[in-house]
Amino acid sequence: MDAVRDAWSLSRTMQITIRDDTYRDVNNWCALPKSFIRKFGIEDSVSGSFTESKLFVLMIEPEDTIAAVKAYIQAEKDISFKKQKLLRESDGALREAQTLSSMGMSHGSLLILRYAPIMRITVTMICGKSFKLMVESDGTLGDVKEFIQEKEGTPCHRQRLMYNKREILIDSDRLSNLGIQYDDVLHICLK
Repeated sequence: MDAVRDAWSLSRTMQITIRDDTYRDVNNWCALPKSFIRKFGIEDSVSGSFTESKLFVLMIEPEDTIAAVKAYIQAEKDISFKKQKLLRESDGALREAQTLSSMGMSHGSLLILRYAPIMRITVTMICGKSFKLMVESDGTLGDVKEFIQEKEGTPCHRQRLMYNKREILIDSDRLSNLGIQYDDVLHICLK
C-alpha cells in the first residue's frame, strides 16, 4: 500500500526551477529612502549589491496555482507573498489563480521571481498638505487608502480619492489599470 501511495505521489509531483532575479530590483532600490526600505521589510536584502540570479527548485503538483507557488516560496525563502511577482520569459507576469498545468508547465519548467514593482505617488489633501507614498504599482486603491489611514489617521471609508479630475470609486481597482504612474498626484477629500 505504501509503495502504491508513493508511486502515485511521485507521478503527481513535478520539479520546477525558480530563477530568483530579485537582485535586479534590490539594486534599483538602493537609491530609495531608508524609511521606505524598512516599510517593505527588505533592509537586509538592500545592504549589499548582487550581480547574478540564483536558482532553486520546488516540488509542486501540476494543479497548484501561482498563489500556491508563491506560498511555497514564502515558506522556503522567507520572501513575503505580497512582495513576489512570478513571470515566465514568454508570457510576462502570471495571475495568482492560474494553475501550472493550464499554462503548459511541466517537469523542469522555469519561473522567474521578481519583487513587485514599486512607485512613488503624491497625495494632496484639501487643506493643502501633501505627502509622498511608496506603493506597489499593481496595488489597489484600497491599499493606498490603508497607507493614508496609517499615515494620517483618516479612516478608509471617509476617504474620497481623485485622479485626473475624476473620482476613483472602486477600492479593488489596481493603480496600474487606472493609469496611475510614478510621481502622479492623487487628491483626497473627506466624505
